[in-house]
Amino acid sequence: MTQALIQALALGAAAGAALLFGGAQADAATIVVTINDLAFDPAVVEARAGDVIEWRNADFVGHTATERGRQWDVVLPAGETRRMAMTRPGVMAYFCRFHPQMTGTIRVEPKH
Repeated sequence: MTQALIQALALGAAAGAALLFGGAQADAATIVVTINDLAFDPAVVEARAGDVIEWRNADFVGHTATERGRQWDVVLPAGETRRMAMTRPGVMAYFCRFHPQMTGTIRVEPKH
């Protein structure tokens, strides 16, 4: 096989994989929110549809990240990490069910 043919086959395989697996997944970001001292840090997050929010509970007690309308509820035992993909644009306020003074906001923009 010639080098040009090998490169063409590799490009074709990559394009096929991008179509098969959605292509845009490679552009998705992971945004980390650390929970420490009874607070979400950062408290306000800017994301795009398809991005993943990763909550890392660095506290010694359990927490939740619960959307105000109860559309989602992420339970975070002490020292653990949970992830959730943001699928729709919009502004979502959330809080900890165990410590309601802990609040956060996620602003999700459409995928471009």
